[in-house]
Amino acid sequence: MDFEHWGVKKEVAEAFTISLRRHIAYVQEAGRRIGVDEKQLKIHDLSKWTEQEFIGYALHFHGGGAPVEFSKAWLHHIHTNPHHWQHWIFPDGWTPDGTQIENGVLEMPKHYALEMVADWMGASFAYTNSWNMADWLTKNIPRIIVHSKTAAYLRGVLDSSGYADVVYMTNFKGER
Repeated sequence: MDFEHWGVKKEVAEAFTISLRRHIAYVQEAGRRIGVDEKQLKIHDLSKWTEQEFIGYALHFHGGGAPVEFSKAWLHHIHTNPHHWQHWIFPDGWTPDGTQIENGVLEMPKHYALEMVADWMGASFAYTNSWNMADWLTKNIPRIIVHSKTAAYLRGVLDSSGYADVVYMTNFKGER
């Protein structure tokens, strides 16, 4: 593809293309290991190839940084891809009476929560050459905001993936 018409230099676009393909391949590998549906894996992160995301991501990770462009790309990404926990949150905490919404957080469907774990695993391998994401989980679980049912499901998935020591020692944000 020719991304120069988007204002991204060829070498920046090529570097990001390589890293994005690598990330997607490892997410797909991780997803197959933990049982993510093949159809989901085929469309994982396709939005990163769009103009709304490619520019910001390429410049952020391979072009010396572009905070505004990356911020816009990240917002587009989390609002387009339901495998991100941020997709399921009302920033204003909207919680209508009589619903299962908890403090503005909807329960993630399990297939998206499972894809999210595969995304974490694939990113770990793509960026650290290790499937071990214990350190990342320890640092990040306390900032991740999920519904209590999603938290319980994630704990089970992570426990069965060998992370019991991390998930039972650390709470998701808002958990008691």
